[in-house]
Amino acid sequence: MKRLVLLCLTLLALLAAGCAQVTSEIKVDSDFSGEWEATIQAPVPISKGDLLSAVTQKSKNTPQIDINKIKLEAIGPDGKELDADKPGVQAQTWKLEAKFANKDELAQMSAAVFGRDTDSKINVIYPYGDDPDVYTFNLGTASGATTVEVDGKIIKESVGKGLLKDDDTVIYAAGDSIKFQFKKEGSFGTIIGGILLVVVLAGVGYVIYRRRQAA
Repeated sequence: MKRLVLLCLTLLALLAAGCAQVTSEIKVDSDFSGEWEATIQAPVPISKGDLLSAVTQKSKNTPQIDINKIKLEAIGPDGKELDADKPGVQAQTWKLEAKFANKDELAQMSAAVFGRDTDSKINVIYPYGDDPDVYTFNLGTASGATTVEVDGKIIKESVGKGLLKDDDTVIYAAGDSIKFQFKKEGSFGTIIGGILLVVVLAGVGYVIYRRRQAA
């Protein structure tokens, strides 16, 4: 048990110090659920059990990350997948796939994957300004190249050092601050606006039709 705790703390310390690189692709849906895919490059070989324990460590103030929502694959030096469930198998490169149900789980996952203190309060997604459809996305400092895709439109002026790939996707390099604002798609206000536009167009069409009939 002491060895396991030491390995977990060592891995988290390496993540926090930037010795372990994490390349991530994060997709966030309109309800703030989504998926996180990452490649973890550890400086030393580690087993699946030890890595899972580090990522899903239980903190004092937050519930433990559900191990069933995390999939880990070990990659060998030749780039081929290893049987990570086989006793004694260790690897330096790991593929991680995880699902989060809401912004709280995303915050918890970011703390684990980026090696932060899981007991600290982290708000990853929160309202911005007076517009109820605009939110801030704040993931902290990128451990490695990080791509974030949201269900909405990213405000270009807010991405900082990020590279805007599309209206809904931004890429940050290792060491960059992952912080930007975005406007949600499919919001109630957008739906109402679309309905009003249809009503206006229908009214204009009806007026034109009546004038033609009168002529």
